[in-house]
Amino acid sequence: MRKSNFWGLLFVSPFIIGIIVFFVFPVLFSGYISFTKWDMFNPPKFVGLKNWIDSVTNPVFWISFRNVFYFALIFVPLQTIFALIIAHMLNHKIRLKGFFRACYFLPNITPWVAGAIVWKFLYGYDFGLINHILRLLGLNGSYWYDSEKWWVAIGSLALMNVWKGMGQTMVILLAAMQNVPTEIVEAAKAEGAGRTTIFRKITVPMISPMVFLTMILSTISAFTAFDVFLTMFDVYSLPDRNSVVNLMVYREAFMYGKMGPASTLAWMLFIIILIITVIQRKFEKRWVHYEN
Repeated sequence: MRKSNFWGLLFVSPFIIGIIVFFVFPVLFSGYISFTKWDMFNPPKFVGLKNWIDSVTNPVFWISFRNVFYFALIFVPLQTIFALIIAHMLNHKIRLKGFFRACYFLPNITPWVAGAIVWKFLYGYDFGLINHILRLLGLNGSYWYDSEKWWVAIGSLALMNVWKGMGQTMVILLAAMQNVPTEIVEAAKAEGAGRTTIFRKITVPMISPMVFLTMILSTISAFTAFDVFLTMFDVYSLPDRNSVVNLMVYREAFMYGKMGPASTLAWMLFIIILIITVIQRKFEKRWVHYEN
């Protein structure tokens, strides 16, 4: 028994070492750094709660939190709804099903730099496709990601993020739909239920655990979004009205060399995500259906 335990520990030791080196130690070290002043060159100097107090009293932090909350408020519902509808359509027998699945999933594996080039063309004020369509309809074009209105700039990036991440959510929900027992669906059809009724009354309740899971993952993804802001905004001249927490962490750490405030902001973001996830869990039993 002891010999088998030895070999078991030996085989899992690379994984354990990786977890300790690349997860446990960085988390604990960042927690320590949040109470220090450190520029990565000189030894850390303990400053107590100064970094935390400065972050809480910094109005830009609350503006950044407002922006990321607004970003999540648009991104999470739209991605969930669109992914649910597309998964439902692709769950039926249609021609070129594999082709459509690949098309919807393709943005998920598209690099953000390439996606940013496409969306900057779509959002362009003078020659952008979206403004061109609006002008054909008799409407005025608008500045989007570079708008002076923060809610327009953040909202346009949220829509872009829906395009980027919808494929992964769609795949998860499609897999859940394919596990819905066909006997129940056939019985509902025999009773005269249509596709819409089956979708609302049978499919959605039975895949609600997966819908809830994707909403939690999407919420975490929204609050930790970084690439979309880095590729679309000019970080060096970004106005405070368009700031988000992750860009604040990036600027404090790698532009200003202030690792203490950067670690503090990262930990505050983690606490916010944890609170929101706990709140979501409180509402789980109200609308998530689990089979007994």
